[in-house]
Parts: sequence; structure tokens; C-alpha cells
Amino acid sequence: MNSLIYLLLFLFAAPIHGGILLPTKPSSDSFYTPPSGYESAANGDILQIRKTPRTLINTFAPVKVGNSWQLLIKSEDSFGNPNAIVTTILEPANNPNASRLVSYQVYEDSANINCAPSYAIQAGSDISTIASQTEMYFIAALLEQGYYVTVPDYEGPKSTFTVGRQSGQAVLNAIRGSLHSGNDTGINEDAEVVMWGYSGGSLASGWAAALQPAYAPELSDNLLGAALGGFVTNITATAEATDGTVFAGIIANSLGGLGNEYPEFKSILNKDGNILQVLKLNQFDDLCLANAILVYLNSNFFSGLLKIFNSGWGLLNNPTVKQIVEANGLVYNSKELVPKIPVFIYHGSIDKVVPIVNVKKTYQNWCDAGISSLEFAEDATNGHVTETIVGAPAALTWIIGRFNNQATVTSKCPTRSNHSYWTC
Repeated sequence: MNSLIYLLLFLFAAPIHGGILLPTKPSSDSFYTPPSGYESAANGDILQIRKTPRTLINTFAPVKVGNSWQLLIKSEDSFGNPNAIVTTILEPANNPNASRLVSYQVYEDSANINCAPSYAIQAGSDISTIASQTEMYFIAALLEQGYYVTVPDYEGPKSTFTVGRQSGQAVLNAIRGSLHSGNDTGINEDAEVVMWGYSGGSLASGWAAALQPAYAPELSDNLLGAALGGFVTNITATAEATDGTVFAGIIANSLGGLGNEYPEFKSILNKDGNILQVLKLNQFDDLCLANAILVYLNSNFFSGLLKIFNSGWGLLNNPTVKQIVEANGLVYNSKELVPKIPVFIYHGSIDKVVPIVNVKKTYQNWCDAGISSLEFAEDATNGHVTETIVGAPAALTWIIGRFNNQATVTSKCPTRSNHSYWTC
């Protein structure tokens, strides 16, 4: 784990080369501001469209694309209030197939608009967005298959990291907008679509799959399935697993994201904060993931003598906090919100960031509710970080199979073919 910290320190210390025209940050970019009267537009309507301002990169090198566009799309927050989200569409450089589209949800894992994927994946973006840039390797693999890819800023303009309904609705509305972008992008309106996301991206993808039957039923004709890796279904469990560890910064950013959507939540956090930790309290909605990992390295939010919250773990039992956290945990809602599309889950047994126990609960709830096709590949030898890479080929193979009309699992629960691969 120390190697991860050394890598981040090296990257932040590395010089920025001159001559690069830097992309405008979302907080200063007028494109992210919807036009007057946008509130009357339908969810999924395209409000504005432009060519992506800068070259796209995968950490250090350009990503080969035929073209790329950014769309500002009408969406809404958790309460039905109108907002607008940006999605970035990538066209394959070779043999683009306008009838196939993948919605790829990046693990932004931040509560600051200037960490949004639409900005992060452009050359010259702040080095603190490097986590999002690494996922361009997986996106490049999709482009090599000839698939168009849409990458939504699913956290929305308030950067509501870990807020499930906002994220899922944004994914679905970005798909709607992408399917209606054909005059500019060439994508067919009846294109087949698969969703894919890992970690924070799995939260958004999972909520999108679960909300789709009621929220966007017309997409049933397009959606072929969803691949969910490092599947986040219970943010309390992640807090318990990462408090005082190298990944404690995820707690800070998730609390910041929830506070951005729920002012009452933020107020409770501020009132309970340790006055000696005021600097850390004030950065919950400031930092991109890489910065947060460094700033909150081994920080204790709920335990220890210098914990950030005076109430410790008792804070999570506050009725308002408990209600908000559970409303945004898919494990608590998975008996009622059940996907009607095939789902492939892949997860490491020794995941120390997203404990697998809650993934298994969600799996069982969906099975009990009668989901038609659900596959669960449990990797007994990998944790959260390594499964990002190790599990990707299985996800890509599954996605290719969906587009090639390969049959999905249709057996009944709780069939388990072996220790590491489950179906229902």
C-alpha cells in the first residue's frame, strides 16, 4: 500500500510541462451552466453540445479516438429538482459501430465539480484527477471493439458523491441524450447499450440499473445489461472498513457528497466536528480522490483520541444521518429496486474498502425478488485495488457477449456452480 502513496507523491511533485493549453475547470466553464428556461425541457434532452475542448488522455498519453463531444443534458437531483449534467461521448478511431454504445461510469469519488470526469480526462487537467484518467485504459479497450462510449458526470452540478438516486438518474438521462445525439455523433437512436462501472462507478451504474424500470422504461428496448465491479451498496460499511486507513479520504469525500445534496446532513457533521480537526472538516467538498487520500491518510473519523467527530460511531445512529445514509445504500433498497436487465457483478473476496458481505446481501435480495439474469464472479485472491485490473477482462468479455447476443444466465436462485462463481 505504501507504493500507492509514493506514486501519488511522485505525481504531485512532477513538473507540468509548458506549452499545454489547459482545459477550463467546470466551475469557470460557462458550458456547464444550462440556458435560461431549461427547466421545462424533458429529462434526457440535449441542452448544449460541443466538441470536447482538449485531447483525451489515459494518465500520460493521448487516447486514440475518431472524435469526441460533450453534451449538456437535462436531468434532476434526488428530489426531482431540475439540473443539468455533462456527458462526454467518444467515437472509436477505427470501425465505429453506431449501433453499440457503452455507458462507462468513472469512479470520480469526489465532492468537487472540478474533479468531474468531463474535465479530468482532458489533457492538461489537474494532476489530482489522475484516478479518473486511469480508467481511460478500460475505455480504450471498449473503443478498440468499435463501441461508442459515453462518460457521464453522474454526480451532477452539486458533486453529490455517493448519492444514489442523483447518480442513477444522471446515468439514465445521459444515455437518453447520447441516443438522441445522432445528428452530431452519428449514434443510432435505437443503439444497443451496456453500462459498466467499478467502485464509485458501480454505485452509479447499479442505481441506474435498479431505477431504470420505473424511471426510464423506454430504455428497456436499448439496454442489454450492466457490469458492476467492486460493487458499492453500503457506504456505512465502507466507512467502517476505511476509518484510520490509507483510504480514509474516501470517507471525507463521501460525507462531502452527501452534504452537498442534504444541507441538514452537512449541518449535523459541522456541529459534531472536533474543533481541533476543523481544517480537515472544511475540506470534505474540496478534494479530488488522489488529494483526499494524501490529506486524510490514516485519519480517524469515528475512532481514536483525535477522531474528527466527537460522537464517534454514534454519529451514524443519529436519526437524520441514518435515514440519509440508508436511503443512498442500494443494499437497503434492493428488495424494492430490482433491475430488469442482465447484471454481471465481479468483486474481490478480500476487498478492504468495499466489504463483500453487502454485495452478497444485494445479490440475494435481487435473486429473491426474481431478477431474470444475475451473475456473480467472486475473486478469492484480490482486494479492491487489484480487482479493478484483474476483474476488467471478465467484465469486458461479458460486455462483448451481450453485444454478440450470447445467452445470459437464466437459472433460479440460489444455484452456485462453485466457490467463486454464483448465478441466479
